[in-house]
Amino acid sequence: MIYFLRHGSTDWNENLNGEGKKDPKCQGRCDLHLNDKGKKQALGAKEYLMAIKFDKIICSPLIRTKETLSIAYDGTAPIIYDNRIIERDFGEFEGLTRSEFDFNSFWNIYSNQNFNKAESILEVQNRVFNLLDELRDNPNENVLIVAHGGVGLVLMSYFEGVPEDGDYLNFELGTGKLKEFSFERILKR
Repeated sequence: MIYFLRHGSTDWNENLNGEGKKDPKCQGRCDLHLNDKGKKQALGAKEYLMAIKFDKIICSPLIRTKETLSIAYDGTAPIIYDNRIIERDFGEFEGLTRSEFDFNSFWNIYSNQNFNKAESILEVQNRVFNLLDELRDNPNENVLIVAHGGVGLVLMSYFEGVPEDGDYLNFELGTGKLKEFSFERILKR
């Protein structure tokens, strides 16, 4: 079983625009710490995670995921830091709010958007799917993956298929949220 935990909230996740409405900033490779809300979210996942015997933990090497893991889990499973589940490189969009560029198009696999520096969805998909293909070789292991929203979007498409309209944001999971996946359906294909 794969357990995916999105890191807890950071100040950029909670960014407000000039009108006081939530307008998160894109924090791909920017290495931010959890805020108080994010620490509480991680603590909220702890009781659930401690009831599971994990064979291994795979965590993004960025600070916000490491902090989430250190709060949410204090078991003995080996921890592997893996760059394949680092957040999408937002390139020229790093630090911009979702309303400052075409965020929806950025997360649509069928978009014709060209980027100067940003990583494409296919690049993210290749590295995340590579890891999941490895994990599929031992489908009965319990693995906790602690990563990012963008990684979660792609991870969900591995198990659920690409959304019909190509909009990966259909899979968006809130900060500090947990979701379970099984290789069972995939192995039957």
